[in-house]
Amino acid sequence: MSEVDTTNSPGLDPRWLRERLKRHFSELARLALPAVAMRIGIFGLAMVDTAMVGHYATEHLAWLNLANQSVIMFALVVGLGLLGGITVYTANAIGADDKREAGRVWRRNVPFTIAVGIGLMLAVWPAEYWLTLLGQPDVKAFEGGKLIQILALGLPAHMLFVCCTMFLEGIKRAEVGFYVMLGANLVNVALNYVLIFGHAGFPELGAAGSAWASTGVRWFMAFAAFGYVWLAPSVRGYGLRKPHGQKWHEWRDQRHMGYASAVSLAAEVLAFGALAIFAGWLGTVPLAAHGVVFQVVGVPLMMSIGIGVAASVRVGIAFSRGDKADTALAGLSGVLLNFLLTGAFAVGIFFFIEPLLDIFTDDQRIIALLVPPVVIYCIAMIFDASQMVASMILRGYRETWWPTYLQGFAFIVVMLPACYIMAFPVGHGWAGLMEGMCMGVVTSWILQMARFRFLARTRL
Repeated sequence: MSEVDTTNSPGLDPRWLRERLKRHFSELARLALPAVAMRIGIFGLAMVDTAMVGHYATEHLAWLNLANQSVIMFALVVGLGLLGGITVYTANAIGADDKREAGRVWRRNVPFTIAVGIGLMLAVWPAEYWLTLLGQPDVKAFEGGKLIQILALGLPAHMLFVCCTMFLEGIKRAEVGFYVMLGANLVNVALNYVLIFGHAGFPELGAAGSAWASTGVRWFMAFAAFGYVWLAPSVRGYGLRKPHGQKWHEWRDQRHMGYASAVSLAAEVLAFGALAIFAGWLGTVPLAAHGVVFQVVGVPLMMSIGIGVAASVRVGIAFSRGDKADTALAGLSGVLLNFLLTGAFAVGIFFFIEPLLDIFTDDQRIIALLVPPVVIYCIAMIFDASQMVASMILRGYRETWWPTYLQGFAFIVVMLPACYIMAFPVGHGWAGLMEGMCMGVVTSWILQMARFRFLARTRL
């Protein structure tokens, strides 16, 4: 069956099922591999920052983790959510064999993206004030606030990079983002080396040096990705240099999907950001440990985002053809592939946890805190990754608010109270944060898979 076949799938005929599963897994692997590699590259930036600052000073690592997890991560995911409809609507246009419409999706989003980036930068600028409101001690609020302001200067650039790579993923050119990230990681290592430790005549800046490196790298990524989209011969057929010719209200459906996605991601990151705040209440070592554990489990999570992007593209293409069975099968293929990969990583993390921790810190207090609850955060990682994939599959169905409602309930109503109760009243401390997190992500996965099952039976 071709990718533009407009006929409905012939039920669950075994031969059709085998052919389509083979096609979906093949396409998922082809689309997901560069998307996964790019997101691992993004995560690689954070891993290098954590490892190098962690070996510089535990206190500086705590400040950097506070800046990233409490405020900057919130800004990034809100921006990511606001732009979230780009991939889905581009994929829908490709499924309908309309390159001109795919190009319009990118062109109309460029000014919107720049406005989003500047708005986020201005919103997080009074960083010390926000951290003080969140109950952080004066020293942590001051040091974390300085880092947030440095990192905020890179937010418009990161949004432009996201806009370009989402478009490229929608037209099945995800490998471009991987090549950009490869160069970005090389630049990041060099900048971190000279700015954190004060080599080659540069001042020794510690965590601030890492923050300046991150901002510089984000602008490198933005110029590289935009330059490719604007100049590459392979994308000239999309009419990217022509005015999109659409009024604001004519593409409100895509923006509404972005608004819903932003609220959904904001609920998730608020919950995870609150974990950083709770860890800060527990002390400097738990706060530093909180940053380390998300580096350990981060690679599988980044893989899952890449799989989710690929699955949303496959679902979006099948959905644009009006093929009910194949749309559901595309989503199910993404869920199964994700479980296989994250499960394998979870086993590896469990058996090699101490060598992995040694990469990021030599502080034995942090290692002693992270080793005992390894089973809990490995399970949480699997279900957090799976609920992210499920959310992207629902977006492929052009779901606007349901993923937001479900994730908001799971993270705000279930996870946040559970983390606080397990850490403080129950007295499990940092391990209690991981227990509460596990409850929240399992709830989110169950709810979203129930919604997916409903759509698979009724939509189209």
